[in-house]
Amino acid sequence: MKKVIKVSLGKIAFTIEEDGYLVLKGYLEELNDHYRGKQNGNEIIEGIEERMAELFIEKAGAGSIVTINVINEVVRILGRPDAIDEESNEESYERSSASASRAEKRLYRDPDHKMIGGVCSGLAAYFNIEIAIVRVIFLVLLFISWAPHIFFPFTGIGGSFILLAYIVMWIAIPEARTVKQKFAMRGEKPDLSNIQRNVERGAARVGRDINRAGRRAAPAVNEVFRVISKIFAVFLVLFSLGGILLFSFLLLGVEIFHGFIPIDVLDYIKLGLTDTLWLKISSLAFFFLPLVGMLYGGIQILFEFRNPRFRPGLIIFILWVIAGFASITLLVKSSQPYWEDAREVSEVPVISQSDTIFVKFASANTLPETNVIMEGDESEMVLFWMDDAAKDKKFISFPKVRIVRQSSDEPRKLRLRTQAFSATSGEAMIKAQKNLPAFELTDSLLTIQCDVYDKVNKWDGTNKVISIYVPDSVKVIVQEPVKFAFDANMRIHSGWDWCFDDFDNDRWERRWERKWNRRWNDRDEDLDLD
Repeated sequence: MKKVIKVSLGKIAFTIEEDGYLVLKGYLEELNDHYRGKQNGNEIIEGIEERMAELFIEKAGAGSIVTINVINEVVRILGRPDAIDEESNEESYERSSASASRAEKRLYRDPDHKMIGGVCSGLAAYFNIEIAIVRVIFLVLLFISWAPHIFFPFTGIGGSFILLAYIVMWIAIPEARTVKQKFAMRGEKPDLSNIQRNVERGAARVGRDINRAGRRAAPAVNEVFRVISKIFAVFLVLFSLGGILLFSFLLLGVEIFHGFIPIDVLDYIKLGLTDTLWLKISSLAFFFLPLVGMLYGGIQILFEFRNPRFRPGLIIFILWVIAGFASITLLVKSSQPYWEDAREVSEVPVISQSDTIFVKFASANTLPETNVIMEGDESEMVLFWMDDAAKDKKFISFPKVRIVRQSSDEPRKLRLRTQAFSATSGEAMIKAQKNLPAFELTDSLLTIQCDVYDKVNKWDGTNKVISIYVPDSVKVIVQEPVKFAFDANMRIHSGWDWCFDDFDNDRWERRWERKWNRRWNDRDEDLDLD
């Protein structure tokens, strides 16, 4: 069994074989002798040690014993200090930089010079230009895009595009964490000569925070960027929190009716899916994940903490992309029963010549005082409510009633129209023909039957309308379950808001108004409108 020695290199503990330790010790002493008298020599040695630690993990694995073969290979990759001295003249130096010192260039975010997410500094390193220039370009584009009416009056370009592009690059472009990645930003090999050269020119101080270098390059621009970054971070936090609360309120918290929230609507609609659970999850994830990512990014900027190794921003972006593809796939499958539509129209003459036509909305379910949506004006009436008396909630829906005024010479009639959807046009036509509005016309009384929907008998997109063609002199009055004439205005979203306008002074209309007002205003109980 070989003797091993524990050492710390680049702030990482390693277990090294004794003979390998002797080789490593001699190499480190050689480095110390070479760089001790140079300016920034300690920083160069720190960068070399950090690169050696990366190579040890890459070659031997984390937690494994580092053998002498691994150490010799690492020394060969980094090179000997005396090789640098051989590049004494400028021609040799440039020749080395152009050939052996070149490596594949890759785009990373630069964490050592970042103001917000390191996107501008990463682009500057990749294209080998000054960071300040990239930041100025970004500021100019941001300013121009936020002033579209001044600079681009006909394009409608908005500042949100530039911000969105920055956020997408921030999430999609990985951060340069290792020495190898930081050198790959500039297309250089992380060997001794390049480590020394980068430290000497102040472009990168490996393994340490060197934001001071960026500030010296353009202090005014960087200071402006620092202020903008904080404002931007506050905006991200407030916007994301507001969005999370809003979507939680609309999709998960607001009850359309008592005990019923919007996301549950999917359970009462006929879809091409047997189970809507994954559609709900993917849709919610698609809305919420960008807001979570913006919240994380804003907090990171405000408190200036480094990204964890598992890169939560990238994970959130990947999950959002997956949720987007899943939502699109499930929505396409869900919409299959609605790909084609058809309409069926039928007309029925109205024999009665009465000056008043009464309308009755007939239902075995009693109209409740809550969970009701009603809208009516001079030409239309809509009535819809939820019956939650039973264990399974049921939705009671009536065809829309329309009043079409015409001259007294034209014949009175009912026009029944149904629009139906299905996967094919033939199926949609058959469905439309079978689902005309159900009604009964007796003298001057029109009784309209309702449709009942629940989780078994789901709404399939069928829309029904009954149009009543009568002269202007004929009064049309809803008898049951509400009292309403089609020369008034009424709107009730019970549980949300309500309003009445321009009612006639007829006794039954005022009585109905008082009945509903009593629920919100006790003072109406003292009024005798009879």
